[in-house]
Amino acid sequence: MANTPLPPSEVAWRNGMVTLERRSYKDSIALFQQAIDLERQEGAKNPKMKYVSYLGLALTLSQGKSEEGQRLCEQAVKREFFDPDLYCNLGIVYLRNRLKAQAFEAFQKGLNLKAGHSRILEELEKYDRRGEPVLSFLPRGHYVNRLLGRVRFRLRHLFDGAAAQQT
Repeated sequence: MANTPLPPSEVAWRNGMVTLERRSYKDSIALFQQAIDLERQEGAKNPKMKYVSYLGLALTLSQGKSEEGQRLCEQAVKREFFDPDLYCNLGIVYLRNRLKAQAFEAFQKGLNLKAGHSRILEELEKYDRRGEPVLSFLPRGHYVNRLLGRVRFRLRHLFDGAAAQQT
């Protein structure tokens, strides 16, 4: 059985993934856009949503906050709501756009599709670092809990730094 060559659009997308991992966002944007354009030339009416989603992710990572990137990622999950990678991209974009609740909802939808999705779990580990409220009988957002939480945070770092110097 002979290996069939990949279509040019898939090659461009894979190259975009490589440049995205290297954090060459402008190059990855160009390659993802090229993948979409090549796919149209190959006769597809609509581009693959993974191309659209990764273009939105690259735009957002390049610009810091991108409404267009968010729109592209939302469009991708609406059309292909069964791909956990698209939800992961959307979650990252939401975090960059300071939409934390929507981000965690997107991550959860992705985990519902694939429970051990490594990229989603990695993203959740980065951002889900809050400890329990200091005074559990008060709401997390209460002034006293917030103040005591800051003090606890600073003391931990102070003691962690002192312990690291002793070793």
